[in-house]
Amino acid sequence: MRPFIFYSPQFSIPSFAFSLMLASLVATIVCYKMAPRRGLSQVVVLDLAIIGTIMGLIGARLFHVFVEEPRYYLEHPTHVYQIWRGGFVSYGVFLGFAVGWIGYLKIRHLDTLTYLDHMILFGGPIVDFFVRLGCLLAGCCFGTRSPYHSGEYILYQVFNNPGGDAGHLFKGVPLYPTQIWSMIAAVFMFFVTYWVDRRKTFKGQTALTFLMLYAVIRTVIELFRGDVARGIYFDGAVSTAQIMSALFFTTCLALYFYFKKKFPLPTPP
Repeated sequence: MRPFIFYSPQFSIPSFAFSLMLASLVATIVCYKMAPRRGLSQVVVLDLAIIGTIMGLIGARLFHVFVEEPRYYLEHPTHVYQIWRGGFVSYGVFLGFAVGWIGYLKIRHLDTLTYLDHMILFGGPIVDFFVRLGCLLAGCCFGTRSPYHSGEYILYQVFNNPGGDAGHLFKGVPLYPTQIWSMIAAVFMFFVTYWVDRRKTFKGQTALTFLMLYAVIRTVIELFRGDVARGIYFDGAVSTAQIMSALFFTTCLALYFYFKKKFPLPTPP
């Protein structure tokens, strides 16, 4: 765990913030480079990248403030703006993307679903991968105590240096490496979504496939999470992310069948 890429009393670079910048930069470059091959405008892709970065951060922060920790921010209202303290939620990112991207594409009268398929295919897994890398470095989103004290690193991790959420609470305790599992899942989701994109039969199929995959995988990984700050209910049985995953999956599944009927692609000869 390394909460800071660089630290000094005068200047510091938080690992999580650095990972967010990397996520935005790499996703933008890949989406931009791949746009001409899919007959899409690179200018529009750049606009979507900028809008997505801004709206994603806003959505992630607001979701954390108003859904996960509303009582805390009522008691400490000035902390709402102190984003260096942490507090971002991935489902808030998706909601921010949806508002910003769909609004922009509708105003420009562009093919909304085609651009969403492109941005989510090449941007979604990359952003998810680097964000979870930031979580690993910062020590957040960690797992519960692991019964495995030897073997592969994929089965457990140990925080040896204090810092972040996990460093102070679990120093030297073997934990499930949920951040690493999420990074592996991001790579898996890209290959599955790319395979679907090459064979898709209707517009929006690529984006909806990624979102449904994310919801299922996130639900499973949540079973091994140990950070209670993310919000847990029913005596710790269900987390906020699992509730949102169920809502996302149900909504995306309904849209899947609707788009399949409403926006079919021409059958190749």
